[in-house]
Amino acid sequence: MAKLFVFLGRSGCGKGTQTALLSDYLKKENPDNGVFYVSTGDEFRKLIESDTYTASKVKPIVDAGNFVPSFLASMMWANVVCRDYKENQHMIVDGSPRTLAEKAIFDTLHYFYEEKTVFDFDSVNIVFMNVSASWATDKLLARGRTDDTVEAVAKRMYWFDKHVASVVEAYRADSKVSFFEINGEQSIEDVHKEIVSKVFGA
Repeated sequence: MAKLFVFLGRSGCGKGTQTALLSDYLKKENPDNGVFYVSTGDEFRKLIESDTYTASKVKPIVDAGNFVPSFLASMMWANVVCRDYKENQHMIVDGSPRTLAEKAIFDTLHYFYEEKTVFDFDSVNIVFMNVSASWATDKLLARGRTDDTVEAVAKRMYWFDKHVASVVEAYRADSKVSFFEINGEQSIEDVHKEIVSKVFGA
């Protein structure tokens, strides 16, 4: 059966790297399933590069490190899932949901009339990569991306504490999901080992 993995954590915690490693692991262990990956951040970057009115409105928000409206963030992953997801694939979601309002929408992806699941996932796994704001800030500023200004990064840390942290705690208390807290301030290899050990008992 397919599994759903939701990666949450501060900007700079290494979600992209760890989702890629998990994808490779799943393809090796379950070659018949395949892996479907969706990153809200990647979809926003694609949108910004498009020649649309919406892109012209979104770019200054992202560049300033501000929060993009929830309707748009939800549309990013929902559109990709509806368009590209294939039956029995494992699904890895990177960076959503970011607010409790988005969580309410996101949870309809895998819950349908109580225990029935929309895509028949046999487990819903929330992977919280826990790192401090100072650790994440150092990582973001060191990578040298143009949108990683000191001010923009500070705003991302603020938005995590204001909104995403509430989503993390809501999932931690949710008995219908499997919640895994990972120490993200380790080496890339050790973070991956901890994820595999906790999620799969391997």
